[in-house]
Amino acid sequence: AYIGATLLVISRAVDGRASVGDVILVIILAGQVNQQVAAAVGVLQELQRGSRMMRTVDWVERLVHRDDPAEPRPVPSRLEHGIRLEGVAFGYPGTDARVLDGVDLVLPAGSTVAIVGENGAGKTSLVKLLCRFYDVDAGTLTVDGVDVREFAVDEWRTRVSAGFQDFVRFELPARESIGIGELDAVDDEPAVRGAIARARSDSLLERFEDGLDTLLGKAYHDGTELSGGQWQKVALARAMMRAEPLLLVLDEPTSALDAQAEHELFEQYADTARRAGERTGAVTVLVSHRFSTVRMADLIVVVDGGRIAQAGSHDELVAQGGLYAELYELQAASYR
Repeated sequence: AYIGATLLVISRAVDGRASVGDVILVIILAGQVNQQVAAAVGVLQELQRGSRMMRTVDWVERLVHRDDPAEPRPVPSRLEHGIRLEGVAFGYPGTDARVLDGVDLVLPAGSTVAIVGENGAGKTSLVKLLCRFYDVDAGTLTVDGVDVREFAVDEWRTRVSAGFQDFVRFELPARESIGIGELDAVDDEPAVRGAIARARSDSLLERFEDGLDTLLGKAYHDGTELSGGQWQKVALARAMMRAEPLLLVLDEPTSALDAQAEHELFEQYADTARRAGERTGAVTVLVSHRFSTVRMADLIVVVDGGRIAQAGSHDELVAQGGLYAELYELQAASYR
C-alpha cells in the first residue's frame, strides 16, 4: 500500500495533476501510517502473549488450589506414631500414567528415613505427597492416624521444612535469602545464624563480606556471586530455618558437593534429626543416590517402578539381597 500510494502520486505528478508537495506529503504520511500499523501489530502480539500467560496463570491457580475442610483438624504439635501411607496411588495432573501405585509405608515418629531407587522410580513424587504439594489419587496418607487432607494445607506446610536439589537462588541479602525459609523470622538475625549452624554452613559467613547484609548474586552490581556448592549451602540453611518441624525433607540437596562432604554433612544432620525427633517426634526423610550416606538411616526404603520394593535397615537389606544389595554392590565396586 505504501509503494502503491507513492507510485500513484508520482504518476499523477508526471501527468501534471499533482505537485511535488503532494508527492512529499504522501511519502511522509505513508511512512507514519506504516509505523502506526507496525506498532498496532506489535501491541496485538503483546496482547496475545499476555493472554496466553494469563491462561497459564489461571491453569496453575486451579492446579494448586486446595479446598480446605470446613472445620480443619489442628496439626499436632508432636508426632506420637508417625506418618502412614496405605494403598497410595498418584499420577501428575494432565496425564493418565501413575508414578506411584499401591504404596504402603510407615514412617515412624522420630525416625530418619532414607529413600533410594533408580532415576524415575518415584522417589521425589513420594516426597511431594508428604509435603502435600499434591494430594493422593487413591489410598490414604495419615499423620498420627488423621488423614492429612483434614488439615488446612497452609497449616501443614508450616510444619514442613524441605531442601531440594532444584533449589532457587534467591538473589537477595543473605539474611533474606536464608530467612524466607520461615517468613515470620526472616529479619531475625539470631534465627538465621541458628539455621546456618544447623545446616553446618558456617563457612558461608566467611564469604559474606558484609555479614548477613551481603547481597547475593549478580543481579546487583555489587552483589557477591557464590559457587554451586555455596548456593546449595544457602538452600540447606533455608531448609533449617524451622527449628522444630514435624517433617524435614532433604531431597538430594547436596548434589553439588563431593561424596565425602555429603557423608559428613548427613552424619551431622542425622544427629540433628535425632534431637528433633526427641523433641517433636519429627520424621526426617533423606533422598540420595549415595549409599554411603543412606546407610546411617534408621529405615531405608527402596522405590522401584512406583512401588515400595524393600524396606529395612542397611544390614537387613544387604542380607535380603534384591535391588538394594545390587545397587549397593555396584556403587561400592567403583570405590575399590
